[in-house]
Amino acid sequence: MHEQLIERIKTFTKVKSSVELLPPVSPVMLEHAEQQLGFSLPTLLSECYLQFANGGFGPGYGVMGLAGGATSDFGDLLETYQQLKTDHESEGEIWPPGLLPFCEWSDNIFSCVECHDPRYLITTFDAGTLTPQNYSLTEFFELWLNGIDLLDFGPSATEAVEITNPFTGEKIRISPRNPGER
Repeated sequence: MHEQLIERIKTFTKVKSSVELLPPVSPVMLEHAEQQLGFSLPTLLSECYLQFANGGFGPGYGVMGLAGGATSDFGDLLETYQQLKTDHESEGEIWPPGLLPFCEWSDNIFSCVECHDPRYLITTFDAGTLTPQNYSLTEFFELWLNGIDLLDFGPSATEAVEITNPFTGEKIRISPRNPGER
């Protein structure tokens, strides 16, 4: 289903990254992780773990792996999920069900995927604040592969807005340029 995107991620990682990737996980390991989480991972993420590597690829510090894989400052994927969820809830905030931090950027900044939503939308966790983004997990990887800085690619960057042309008075819809585009 996601074979072409996974191949692009593999190729990009091999060419652009100096990180030594850990071997893929077994189906049993993936099933165990999903049981511990209490929900299934998005198919794209599962396929990356099963076919490519146990984390370490992707933007920032990379996608966190399952047990024995790439880690964040808080540990592997499950340990990071538990830590952020616990910390957030200790502040009196509700951690959304199925929201899974999967990619670390630095300094307590994570990209999270909404696993209970079939669109698998991304939310950014930044020092305790959750900010929904307007792109999916698939788009997250495609944007990264296309050189887009996802931390500067704000939640409204994909939305068209209506403005009034100051010269004609006509209403028009515009979309922001991609960062770096001139």
